[in-house]
Amino acid sequence: MPAPLVASTDAVAVGVTVVATLVVVALAGSVVYLLRTVHELRHEAEAHAAEAGQLLDEVDEAVRQAGAEVQRVDRMVGSAEAISDAVGSASRLVGGAVAEPVIKVVAFASGLARVVRALRGGRLVRGIPAVPYERPRRRSGGSMQRGRSALRHPRALARGSTEASAPAAGLGPGGAAAANNGSSRKRR
Repeated sequence: MPAPLVASTDAVAVGVTVVATLVVVALAGSVVYLLRTVHELRHEAEAHAAEAGQLLDEVDEAVRQAGAEVQRVDRMVGSAEAISDAVGSASRLVGGAVAEPVIKVVAFASGLARVVRALRGGRLVRGIPAVPYERPRRRSGGSMQRGRSALRHPRALARGSTEASAPAAGLGPGGAAAANNGSSRKRR
């Protein structure tokens, strides 16, 4: 039998070497692929970091502007509150100084209007019929005398008294007697 050309141990050594070489080549290929991927990831991370830096700068600027606007609005609100307080104080001051006289003038005008209406039309004033106004008559001596109905209040007319009607007619004490005789009241 002829002798084997290669010993069995040598064949095993060659096989192991070939397999190891293939494994080393595969691992080297994997390492190169991983290095490329890591390099690409590093570039992407740097790009995202730069973009995030720009966005953070923009956000920082927006926050500063918002802070400035908030301060401006706060000053405006403070000014508006001060103006509102000043207007309120002025309104209270003017209201206190003007309201009472205005109320008195309005009340006087209202009363005067009621009197004029009552004298002109004989309408009811608080449920009491007003006595019609009569123009003064000339007496032979040149003095003026009013008609008796102008001197009487409606309640006095119901009682039939002329003396009690004088204060109600606004002539004062003794007004009915003085007006009836015509000696003290003269038209100017």
